[in-house]
Amino acid sequence: MISMTTTTVRTGGLVWAAALVIGARGFLPSSGTRHSTKRFATPPLAVPDNVGTDEALANMDNDSVIRSPLRFLGPYPTVPLKFPRLSTPSQREKDLSGISLDFVLDTAANVNTLNAQVAKELNLEAVGEVPGGYGAAGEIAGAETYMLGDCSLDLSVLGEKKCDDEDEQEDEIFMQGLTASALPVASPAAAGLLGLAFFYCFEGGVEMVWQPNEESPTPSITFHGSIAHLNTSGLSCIQYESLPVSLLPSVTICINGVEIPALFDTGSPITCINKQAAEAAGIEPAVSLDEFDDEDGGANSNWNPFAKITANVKAAQKVAQAASQGQLLTLAGGDGPVQLIRSKSSEKIDIRTKDGVTDLAESQLFIGDIPGLQALGGLGGDAPPAAVLGMDIIARRPRVIFRARQNQIYL
Repeated sequence: MISMTTTTVRTGGLVWAAALVIGARGFLPSSGTRHSTKRFATPPLAVPDNVGTDEALANMDNDSVIRSPLRFLGPYPTVPLKFPRLSTPSQREKDLSGISLDFVLDTAANVNTLNAQVAKELNLEAVGEVPGGYGAAGEIAGAETYMLGDCSLDLSVLGEKKCDDEDEQEDEIFMQGLTASALPVASPAAAGLLGLAFFYCFEGGVEMVWQPNEESPTPSITFHGSIAHLNTSGLSCIQYESLPVSLLPSVTICINGVEIPALFDTGSPITCINKQAAEAAGIEPAVSLDEFDDEDGGANSNWNPFAKITANVKAAQKVAQAASQGQLLTLAGGDGPVQLIRSKSSEKIDIRTKDGVTDLAESQLFIGDIPGLQALGGLGGDAPPAAVLGMDIIARRPRVIFRARQNQIYL
């Protein structure tokens, strides 16, 4: 998961929001309901003991297929969930409960996370601690884990008229005992994010349709209890590698004939390669970082503080100009801001599949050391080429099926 810098930067008309800020929808009261106990219609899908997931279980039988609206908060794909037993302070005063929360779908995070402010507002119960996790923004320190509880899919989020089947589906419990950790980097656009722990709950996989089609007039997400109704026709299969320790999905992209390992990251709005990958593939940056060095920062600046201030101002002006032109992007990393530079020209990007290589897109990339590349050993001067494959490229394919248990991606 990549979270943008705490200062707002406009690039190409898109606003990169601050990390740990609840989105405009953050959490909304659902139709108020008195506290009650609900029976589950079907037994939960068991999760293997050797899979590193949370304790949440998908409440669907082996052949179930459940579809939900998928909406984008900025560049982030999110799924809306309703929690019938949670309540805001104002709801608790009236003895009401039921809220709706948006969660970013993040294939490159191994821990479900929640905005700490949301956990406090909802008075959630702490049920444990996590030692830490990994995301594309880098290693994340440990924090308390909270019980969100049972939830259903919020099919009303897009304001569309629902059929009777959807009303019945929305009333059913979708997940049991969902937990999330209040880690420092949760989500810049929503209440939190759902990582690999969530995706592992679905044996058949999770199908994400980014672009409307005849079967799905709006973007949607479909959860498959098995492969019984899984349609992979027209899609290429990628057998990805689970990285040691983090278990994050690693695929191989090809640029100018050079193969580069990449994190498959639906929680990142951008695709980024490190400096070594750019050099190996012959990719030139739009601007050079050397241009941002203080020109007057030599020997004179060591004894003349005013010269140093002037040099810093000039460098800051160059950074601001490059950012306004979309050539420079600043991210919030665990160890401070990270600057990325856009490539000078568009590059053809392919991805290795089980049957060979298939086209992904032709697009500009960002070049720099995103901390999350540490999972691939892609940081430092001696690091090998590495990349993060983000939504700017992934969403070029109409639909993607992510099968976490089988280490498979169809696109």
